[in-house]
Amino acid sequence: MSLLEDKYEYYNQKTSFFLFFIFILSILGGCTMDKKNEEQQIVNKATETTIQYFKEKENLEVTITNHRFPSNDIETIFITGHIKDDTNKKFTTSIDYKDDYNIGSISTTNFSLKH
Repeated sequence: MSLLEDKYEYYNQKTSFFLFFIFILSILGGCTMDKKNEEQQIVNKATETTIQYFKEKENLEVTITNHRFPSNDIETIFITGHIKDDTNKKFTTSIDYKDDYNIGSISTTNFSLKH
């Protein structure tokens, strides 16, 4: 092989590796974006479910302040908040998002639920 052919093969291998690396990064990036979009949809629906529950069942207006997915994969999201205009009356709901967004439990601080 000539020196020119050796350089060509070296650059060809380097380019192939670079393209493969870019391909893998784009696949991983796409998966991450899909997961973030799915999580945001879960948050939106769980928030809506929580607000609707308090409005219809407890006749209360609430403000949602946070959400959290537990570290284990139990298909639940925790929604926290407080009664509108009273930040001392706090709550946390667990929403089972794989079970049609049913409320699993509600814990409260400084107030009691009617139902």
